[in-house]
Amino acid sequence: MGLKKVYTLNANEEKQAVVRRDSLWEALGFPLKDHMVICFTGGGGKTTTMFSLADELSAMGKRVIVTTSTHIFYPENREVVLADRAETVKDYLKDRKEWYSGHTGQVLVTGQTAPHGKLKGMALQEMEQLSGISDVLLVEADGAKRLPLKIPREGEPVLLKGTHGVIGCAGLDAIGSPWEETCFRWELAETVFGWKTEKELITPDQAARILVSGQGTRKGAESMEYRILLNKADNENRLSDGIRVMECLGEEWAGRCVMTSFFTT
Repeated sequence: MGLKKVYTLNANEEKQAVVRRDSLWEALGFPLKDHMVICFTGGGGKTTTMFSLADELSAMGKRVIVTTSTHIFYPENREVVLADRAETVKDYLKDRKEWYSGHTGQVLVTGQTAPHGKLKGMALQEMEQLSGISDVLLVEADGAKRLPLKIPREGEPVLLKGTHGVIGCAGLDAIGSPWEETCFRWELAETVFGWKTEKELITPDQAARILVSGQGTRKGAESMEYRILLNKADNENRLSDGIRVMECLGEEWAGRCVMTSFFTT
């Protein structure tokens, strides 16, 4: 499933509006560094977005390793190295002259076999070594049972030491939907944020609060480059919901928020 549309907020207009961007990487606006580590946290769309970003970076000539500190579905039609140690990945790559040529970008996926057709991550100390053999290491660092929004519990997310940037994700299908159906660990909403959730629907302001809070999606990323990504801006209603979430983020974070659509509408 390819990325179709990317939007950011046009802050120069008197009336706030979104503008199309040419690529996800451009929209995110991360300063590119050597051996960069970017982690994905939060709710729905992390895996799809991660691979879309990997392909963009590869097209830019970057060597990209994709992995997880939790679990992801085994990716079809991708080059995968099953490994529980970084050394295994290094051994696999040592005879791959194209990986070190610097002429073409590459995407490599690694992890360990897990039940139900999934990959799980290797130990964090091993995973951290992968950044030394890649230009960019992309890590899915949070699980949400494929729900669009998440409130993390203690010990979540699992961010690598040396992470440069974090992308906090949420699906716009959470807006106006019941907490129990669309927010992973919804039961934490009252203890963490003081919200009553029974028979209530998720509002744009609540989604925004979760996304920027150090007790929410930004947990552990307070000192890192942080971006917000709203997925499923697939029609005019969802796009309007996304703009409302952006407005609730406040000026500082609205300028670091991106909306995506992976469907032609």
